[in-house]
Amino acid sequence: MFTIPVLDIKSDPLDVMLAVVGYRLSMLADSDDEDIKKLLADRKVTIEIASVEANVARHFDFDNGTFSQRSGHADAPDLTINFKDSMTGVKLLSKGNLPAFMTAVQEGNLSIEGDYSLMMWFNKLAKHIVPTIPEDYKPYIQKAKPYAYKAQQFANHWIGVAKHKVGK
Repeated sequence: MFTIPVLDIKSDPLDVMLAVVGYRLSMLADSDDEDIKKLLADRKVTIEIASVEANVARHFDFDNGTFSQRSGHADAPDLTINFKDSMTGVKLLSKGNLPAFMTAVQEGNLSIEGDYSLMMWFNKLAKHIVPTIPEDYKPYIQKAKPYAYKAQQFANHWIGVAKHKVGK
């Protein structure tokens, strides 16, 4: 695994996803959306999301309406979410389903430490992460999906070639 130094993002799928979520949360914190402002107001919270197996950790700091993210473990997180592995984290986060999180805890794929009420709060905030796509644009997105799939295959091929050449 390598790190992209300018962005401080590891090539691990979970870290990439968390970084993107962090950038979106940053945009939301700077927005004029009243619902977001209410959620972020009077909160001083640090949430760490990690995968011990993948050696990935990223923490999100919410401080009275402001937001920041950092790679690595937090000094004293209020809530820590540890996934069994990166792909478990990616799958659960992309579902955005709180009951799925609870099932994962019962199955041992996820551990949660700290203030559990922050899970509910973060879930409310997470509902704003994926912007709603206007109905007028949905047909265009459907037309673009096959091209995105081909681009992904192309990228995977060349990543494999690069790994082979570098020897990793």
